[in-house]
Formats: sequence, C-alpha cells, structure tokens
Amino acid sequence: MSVDIALGQWRRQEISELDVFRLTGLRSVAQLADAHIEMVENDRLTKEDMMMTPEEHEAEDILAQAYDSYGDILREDPERLPDIIKAISQNRRRLASQAAARFNARKRGRSGGENVVAFPGR
Repeated sequence: MSVDIALGQWRRQEISELDVFRLTGLRSVAQLADAHIEMVENDRLTKEDMMMTPEEHEAEDILAQAYDSYGDILREDPERLPDIIKAISQNRRRLASQAAARFNARKRGRSGGENVVAFPGR
C-alpha cells in the first residue's frame, strides 16, 4: 500500500499505526516521514509538469541533454551553456526536418533515401 493511502487511513482511524508500518514496509517514523515528504514533492512536481507548455518541456529537455552530454565541459566553463543549448536546438530541428522529409517521401511512395532528379517538361 502506498504511504499516502496508509497515512490517510491512519488519520481517519481506519487502521492502526502498527498497520501503517506493516502495510507500507517502513520500519520507523523517520522513514515514514521521509516517504511522505518524497510523495508530496513528487505530487508537486507532477502538477508543475502538467502545467508546462510544450515549449517549456522542450527547453527543459534540451537543458537536461546539455548537462547529460556536456556536463564535464559545463563544469569547467559554465558560460558555454548558451552555445551548447543553441547547438542542441539546431540539431533537433535538423533531425525533425529529416524525419518529416522521410515521412512525406514514404507517403508519396518513395523511400526517401534515393536521389530524385527532376527533368524539365517538353
């Protein structure tokens, strides 16, 4: 049982304090408090995430990618962050454009990988 449900039932006196520990697998009040704090923080982050626009999600993803891929460089020279974000953004746009071109080519019956040469009409 989740900590949240167990605590709610305990507050409504539906289960005992001992049952809370038994049902959640926690062994101390400190663990229970930590689990509750973590649950509240996760709920807050989830609500915050749901309120973000697609642009904010993309910006967050790009920032995470920058630190995942270039964390060592950024620790040494944090001022390079704008350049790295710009490069990642441009690369994402390029990849999205290529994917769209392949999709459209397949939709028109070509594989998207061949070179198409247009000859002028007679």
